[in-house]
Amino acid sequence: MATTNYAVPPGAFLEEWLDDEAMTQGEAAARLGCSRKQINEIVNGRAPVTADTASRLARLTSVPTDAWLRYEALYRADLARIRDEETLAQYVDAIHPGAASYLREVGATRATRRRPGELVSDFLAFHRCGTWEAYEQLQHTESSGDYALAALTESRADLDPTLLSTWVRAGELDERFELGRRGDYDERELRALLPELRERTARPDQKLLADVGQILRRAGVVFMLISPPRGLPLYGVTRWIDKQVPIIQQSGRRQHDGFVIWTLFHEIGHVLNDPRGELHVEYSTKKMRTSVAERSANQFALDTLFGPEGLAPFSDLRYDREIRDTAARIGVAPGVAVQQMHRNRILDYSRGNRLFVDVGTAE
Repeated sequence: MATTNYAVPPGAFLEEWLDDEAMTQGEAAARLGCSRKQINEIVNGRAPVTADTASRLARLTSVPTDAWLRYEALYRADLARIRDEETLAQYVDAIHPGAASYLREVGATRATRRRPGELVSDFLAFHRCGTWEAYEQLQHTESSGDYALAALTESRADLDPTLLSTWVRAGELDERFELGRRGDYDERELRALLPELRERTARPDQKLLADVGQILRRAGVVFMLISPPRGLPLYGVTRWIDKQVPIIQQSGRRQHDGFVIWTLFHEIGHVLNDPRGELHVEYSTKKMRTSVAERSANQFALDTLFGPEGLAPFSDLRYDREIRDTAARIGVAPGVAVQQMHRNRILDYSRGNRLFVDVGTAE
């Protein structure tokens, strides 16, 4: 929201009117029944325009009483905003540049670091927090818990909290999130849908994510692909609406079937097996995936997608054709197999990349 860095007192309008009417402050004071000092203080913004003064000014100037009171209210509000932004400016370095750019991209601010107080104020408004301390407390509350705390603590050096919170908040503003509030999550239905989800993801195409979203909705699970801020090192996040409705939010990093499908089943593992109400993130680097919850979710994804043999059938494969044939026999997308082979260092990163399929977005 564009704002000024100055405040205009209602006295400025009075001074302009006096100039237009060629009337001195002393003459105006006599007509208003007050002292010249009071008029001078109003003109210079040192004295407020009260309801009584506004009524007198209305009779003197023919400018309505409510207009004078609006001028006064706007002036005081601008003064408060300017003082507030001067205080908030100290927190500007805590906002990751990628989060600031993201807010400008989505229209939540026009400010840059040249207007630090305004940038911090708009950042807080985007997160619906009144103070920086309240924002920090909210993030601590939402990231606490035996499972989530472990993941977030381990990632602190690489995952900036303002990047994560901005992306998470962007998901909350999506229409699908609001529709999810009226959902009815059914755990048994979600487990029953796993074979259908596995079968559909084995055939990746541009309709995959839309189809996955429709399947998950039948179990009351919200699935969203939300573009991330620059520098966010995540594939996905799992959380809950009021501990009732699970949200699977993906960043679409790389948008290849291997990453998107693996992340999907990883997050479903969190939904089915972890305590409700906690936030879990899927990192793009292996060292960040070592918590109990992350290992459990990875094992769930591996078992669901690859079955009891896991990656063993792929351990000695090197060529696209044999990877594709083995994936077809198991019933998993070749890109998912390649992604896991890369991830577990059983296939060189230079191999298998042509088997990835761009699955687009979930819009």
